[in-house]
Amino acid sequence: MKYKNEISCPSCGSLNFDYDYKCFSCKSFLRERIVNIDLGETLLRLIDSPSEIFHKIKLAEHKNYLLLILIFLSFRFLILSRFISVPLTQKRVETDTFILVIVSLINTFSLFVLLAFISQKALDLNKVKGRFKDILSVLTYSFVPNVFALLILFPIELVFYGEYLFSNNPYPYQIKESVFYLLFGLEILMMIWSVFLLMTGLNEFLKSRFLSILYSIIIWFTILTALYLQSDILFIQQKVFIK
Repeated sequence: MKYKNEISCPSCGSLNFDYDYKCFSCKSFLRERIVNIDLGETLLRLIDSPSEIFHKIKLAEHKNYLLLILIFLSFRFLILSRFISVPLTQKRVETDTFILVIVSLINTFSLFVLLAFISQKALDLNKVKGRFKDILSVLTYSFVPNVFALLILFPIELVFYGEYLFSNNPYPYQIKESVFYLLFGLEILMMIWSVFLLMTGLNEFLKSRFLSILYSIIIWFTILTALYLQSDILFIQQKVFIK
């Protein structure tokens, strides 16, 4: 099977995949070797040169900071799940925080591994050979805006709303309406930025803007569905047991 991302060695003409840095036949260098991901450079370049930085993320031999980003994302997804559950939860939810964090960690790690595996199969169907670790790293780094939201927006939300942040009696927008819509707008912008980064990252593999958009929509739909299910498991169903 001939893959779209095969390249010819300039020395011997043998076909290699675009993520190889040495020709498997003559051992000539095909490109510059990228050993590690520089976190500071990556965060900055995600803003001004996402295509270039996703190329480096894909080719890096060591996928630095993936574990750290996924841990932050598990907290972010836990918070989003709680927000989703607020309109449907009639009573105050009181659950062991440690249990919630552990469940969210397991769900987040499992979800991204599953998405990377499915994406790998989708790439293969489109005659693109992708390494699992490359796909997982691109998926994970595309969600960095959600980490920014966790570290920057969430503390601000806590300052303004405190214990009423996850309340439906009253809702946060009933307390400080203008602030709520401003912060909500920033949350939406972070998600839109994350969708854009995901499309850019997938395009590094597919070289097709249409397919990148399509797969990005599917991935985000899957994640939102998973967040809803997590909210149902962790919060909504627990109202039955709360007195």
